[in-house]
Amino acid sequence: MHSAATSSMVRHMTTSRQTHLDALRGLAAVIVVFVHYCCAFFPYAVFGSKASYHRHLPLEEIFFYPPFGLLVAGYFAVCLFFILSGYVLSYPYLGEPSQRVRIIAAIIKRPIRLGGLVWFTILCPAILWSVGYFSNGAVADLTGSRPWFRGFWPGEFNPHKFFINFTTSAFSKGTIYNPPLWSIKIELYGSILVFLFLLLLGNFKYRLVVASVLILLCKDSLYQGFWIGLLIADVMKHHRHRLPIKLTGVGFYLLLVAFIFLSSYPHYVDHSFIEKTIYGFLPDDQGFGGGYPMLSALLCFILVVSNSRIQRYLQGPMFQFVGAISYGLYVVHFLVLGSLSSAIFVVLRDHLGHAASFVIVFLSGMAFVGFAAYLSTRYIDSPCISFANRISHKVTQIAGFNGIGYPLRNG
Repeated sequence: MHSAATSSMVRHMTTSRQTHLDALRGLAAVIVVFVHYCCAFFPYAVFGSKASYHRHLPLEEIFFYPPFGLLVAGYFAVCLFFILSGYVLSYPYLGEPSQRVRIIAAIIKRPIRLGGLVWFTILCPAILWSVGYFSNGAVADLTGSRPWFRGFWPGEFNPHKFFINFTTSAFSKGTIYNPPLWSIKIELYGSILVFLFLLLLGNFKYRLVVASVLILLCKDSLYQGFWIGLLIADVMKHHRHRLPIKLTGVGFYLLLVAFIFLSSYPHYVDHSFIEKTIYGFLPDDQGFGGGYPMLSALLCFILVVSNSRIQRYLQGPMFQFVGAISYGLYVVHFLVLGSLSSAIFVVLRDHLGHAASFVIVFLSGMAFVGFAAYLSTRYIDSPCISFANRISHKVTQIAGFNGIGYPLRNG
């Protein structure tokens, strides 16, 4: 994993502007991986007593307290993905003249850029499902992760249905084969909405007002994250001199404490369970788009874009590598969890016990997921990005427009 190709990938990222945001996306992907492993093997740590989930270890209680709750804050991570996308996709175009052709080209290339790993991670589980290699049902019986883990890949594999879904509705039906793809559908549609906003209002004098209205209108939708990211991008690009954007001292630490507290909010448990935790005094988790996870994602994003020290840490080689393979991590991990990791756990549990088996399963699973994410990034995602960029270049050529380089990596 530390080959010349890996080094080249990291060097490419570190030469772009704001690469700390790629690393932040990578950390969010790691959180998603960890929370799914916990859901499968220690469901109480994520869901509480909902659906009669039970504890295997007293240690599971710590995930209902900050800062440990951040480790299983999967919904927070997804909200952060969408804020990041809204920011990174809109930043190059906001307030820039003569961008219409480039924006249209970006709309055309977006499904191509996202689609490679979508189709790949639909095809792989279809093969595994068809040969009966998923062991999630057996694991759910052992760990009590029912109905959550048992509900995936149910019944017999249907080749005809797969062919229809694979060829005509990969973004909408891909979750049947790879459950985390539900957010990629939102990513695609949200990206297109951002580009349409830029196409129509990218140079509008009062676009910040429009973006604010869209944030309010999407108060019950995860699409809110895209508009939050777009608004912050506009402020950072054109209005940062009017704001105390470099948080330091007391202000920074107050924001950090608020982030740590809210990001650990147990989003997946019943409200009656929350009332028994330190979060019981808060109003119900509704009314702000993604709820407290969206709010904590906003606080996290503000902390990162306003603090140069955090940005320097995130520009370290390891963080940059995780950022480079973040898309691969996100879309590959669940397939490993349901197949290889589950099969190993079933074999080990009777011999080593629940906790020791989980440690081995998680460490081996992370190693395999990381390697698979690297390979899928290098051989599938990167070629798709190159192909999408060629399509984009052709569009601008046909339109008679000589485009300039993007100031941000927006893949």
